[in-house]
Amino acid sequence: MMIRNTAFLALAFLISLSASAQEENSFWNHGVGKLLKSADEMIDRWQEAGVDTNYIRKPKLSRMVYLGYYGYFQQHDMTFPVSVDNADIPLDGRYTPSNMAEKKYMMTDMHTYQSEVELGIDWRGISIELPIPIRNRYSKSFGLAKNGSVWGARIRYKSLKNMEGVLDDSFNQAMTQWEHNVENQTNDPAVTEESTIPSGKMDLKIFYVEGYYVFNNKKFSLAAGAYGDMVQKRSAGSLFVMGNYYQSRFGANNLFNHERDIFRNWKLSFGPGYGYNWSINGGKVCIHLSVIPMISIWNHMVHKSQDFSAQQNEAEHLRWSNYDNHYYDAVDNGRSRFVFNYFGRFAVSYSFDRYLLNFLSNYRQYLYRNNADTKINNREADVQVNFGMRF
Repeated sequence: MMIRNTAFLALAFLISLSASAQEENSFWNHGVGKLLKSADEMIDRWQEAGVDTNYIRKPKLSRMVYLGYYGYFQQHDMTFPVSVDNADIPLDGRYTPSNMAEKKYMMTDMHTYQSEVELGIDWRGISIELPIPIRNRYSKSFGLAKNGSVWGARIRYKSLKNMEGVLDDSFNQAMTQWEHNVENQTNDPAVTEESTIPSGKMDLKIFYVEGYYVFNNKKFSLAAGAYGDMVQKRSAGSLFVMGNYYQSRFGANNLFNHERDIFRNWKLSFGPGYGYNWSINGGKVCIHLSVIPMISIWNHMVHKSQDFSAQQNEAEHLRWSNYDNHYYDAVDNGRSRFVFNYFGRFAVSYSFDRYLLNFLSNYRQYLYRNNADTKINNREADVQVNFGMRF
C-alpha cells in the first residue's frame, strides 16, 4: 500500500463529511469542526502558494474519490565466478571436465509481483488508499511517502519469502560431472542446463529511504504530472536532485556451496536528473517524464554462510579445504566498482468534466559490481491506473 501522507487520515475523513454540509452548521463553526475547517482552508492556500499561476493552477474541484489498479514487480539476479582451481580439487583435478573453464560461475535470477485494486480519497493532494489484494507474493510490504511539488521523500520495506526463479549452477553441475569422471577415470565435458528454483529456497528483504528536491517548482508541478492533483496549464520542466539509501538481504538455501548463504548489500547514491510536463489543451492532458541517474558513492557487500548438518570428518574437511575457501573468493574479496543507479517515472493524466484518468509508472534500478566480476542487479517497477471523480 502506498500512502502519500497517513498523518492526515483523520483530517481527510472528517473534512470529507463537510462536502454536503451547510456553512451555518454549528459543528464547523466551533471547536474541533472550526479547527478542521481552518486546516482545510490552509491546505487550499498552500496548493498555489509560491507558484506561477500562468503555468500551474489547482483544480476547480480539488477533492476526489478514485478506484485504481496497482501492480508491483520485483527482480533480483546475482552472478559470481567460482574461483576454485584444478589444484583445489582432490586428485589434482585430473578428472575435471574438459570444458571446466567455461562452467566456473553461478547465477540466480528471480522475480515476483503483486497486484491489487485500491479505493482512495484525495483531499487537496493528500490521499489515503484502501488496498484489495488480487495476487500477493509479498510476505510483508510497507511504504510511506510524501510526494510534493517542491520536495518529497519515501520509505519502503519489502520481505519476499516465496519467490521462484531460475538457477544456472554450471559449476556445481560440472562438479557432479567430475564425480562421474572419477568413477570412470575420464575427463568428459560437462553438459549443463538451467533449472527452476522451487518456492521457499530463496528469500529477499529490501529497505530504502529516498528524497528529492525540485528546483523549478514555481512553473513545474510534479503533482500535476504524476498524479493530476494540480493542473499544468503550460508545458514546463525542471532539474531534480535526489539521494537514496538502499539495503538488501538475499538468502539462498542449498543453492551454492553451503546449506544457507546470505548476501547483504548496502549502498548510498546521489545524483541530479530532469523532469518535464507536456501540457496539451491547457492541461486537460498532461504527459510527464523524469529520469534521475544517481552515482553510487558507497556500495558494500557482505556474505555469510551456515551449515546445519553434521560436519565432515577432519580428514575429509582437510581434503576439500582449499576448494571451500576459494569457492566464494569473487564474492568475499572483491572491491566494489563505480556504478550508476536509476530512477525513472512516466505518467499521463486526462481530465474531462469532473473526472480524471491517470496512468503512472515508476522504475528503480540498483546495481552492485566488484572487480572480481560479481554482479547483483535489483530492479523494481510499479504501475498505477486510477479513475477518479472530483467533488
